[in-house]
Amino acid sequence: MGLDINSVLFLLAARRRGAEFGDVVMMGRQDLNVYPAKMRQILSESNYSDQLFAPAAPDTGFAEPVFKSLGARTVASLDASDFEGAEYVHDLNRPIGENLKQKFDLVYDGGTLEHVFNFPVAIQNCMEMVREGGRFITHTCANNFCGHGFYQFSPELFFNIFSEENGFEVERMILHVVGPYGRWYEVVDPRTIRSRVELMNSFPLQLLVLTRRKKIVPLFTKSPQQSDYTPRWSDPSEIAAPSFAPSRPKLAVAFPALARLGNVFKTGWHLLHNHSLRNRRCFQPVSKK
Repeated sequence: MGLDINSVLFLLAARRRGAEFGDVVMMGRQDLNVYPAKMRQILSESNYSDQLFAPAAPDTGFAEPVFKSLGARTVASLDASDFEGAEYVHDLNRPIGENLKQKFDLVYDGGTLEHVFNFPVAIQNCMEMVREGGRFITHTCANNFCGHGFYQFSPELFFNIFSEENGFEVERMILHVVGPYGRWYEVVDPRTIRSRVELMNSFPLQLLVLTRRKKIVPLFTKSPQQSDYTPRWSDPSEIAAPSFAPSRPKLAVAFPALARLGNVFKTGWHLLHNHSLRNRRCFQPVSKK
């Protein structure tokens, strides 16, 4: 994957929120899937120089000019092979060396991590490359990408990984339908609403995640756990009462087929409102800025 219009707009929004790019490394050398004319328009409207996308400027098809236009001093890439000219050749399945730790102001993943088998090691590598005060940004697969890579990711995974315990915070998380016209939805942290953020839908979805490294601490001294489990373990009062089969209403006994049909509609209504993008408790529409 590479930079599309959604990731470009997300990078611009990150700059407006105070992210300094400085020294940038991309996980895999990223393609640029936005036409130069559109890049000129976007940069000009945001008061950035568009000279790197001028009609006479070289167009390599890669994303370095985007980061440089947004203020990056250096832009490099890390890959398992140098077939696309990566400056750092390293297999993310294995821990990085000391020479790469805390080396970059921005580590950008635009669709690499879902292809790395040893995800825990790969994500820790990305985190360790970020300097204190720097950012990690990912644009990755959510729903309906089965077979694209090894994995597709839940929002709660990133909320739990980029946590206070690991010295990080999630500054923003956006869910969007693939393509230039898909709406953006701000995703709520499950810990905030004390409930899982679940979703079923018919279209491919991607996540845009902006995180900041607030302080340097040892990573993953404790393994992340889903937020609805940990309160039950730490506070017995949070443990749900045992679930028993309720007694059947007299109407259900008299008309079992009708009762089953009613249950189907009830379940469908629940899924429509609690497991869809209509659920404003979990997914809040926002502008692409």
